[in-house]
Amino acid sequence: MSLQVLRDSVQRRKPISFHYNKPGKTPGERIGNVHAIFIMRKKDGTESTKLHIVQTSGVTDSEPDFPEFRMFDIESLSNITILEGEPQFPINDKYNPEYDGYKNVIAKV
Repeated sequence: MSLQVLRDSVQRRKPISFHYNKPGKTPGERIGNVHAIFIMRKKDGTESTKLHIVQTSGVTDSEPDFPEFRMFDIESLSNITILEGEPQFPINDKYNPEYDGYKNVIAKV
């Protein structure tokens, strides 16, 4: 179900709020703009579904703060909500729709 919500946010270019529950990462709400959902395949053949998000607010472990592109594991997201009252987000200048990692893309702006 969360994959469909994420796809919808990409297609409509609407920001989302979510919690990231990955061990070693600061828990709490994050807000951002999903630019791509894709399957990352490692050299050992394992796969995981990732998001490229321009995080705009909330907790973070990364520098610089906001807005900045971040990659998140979809399996570690919960409480995903489309922020319906917010306007469409602009496509970030750093976004590269031809990125090699998008060979197995699920959705992208």
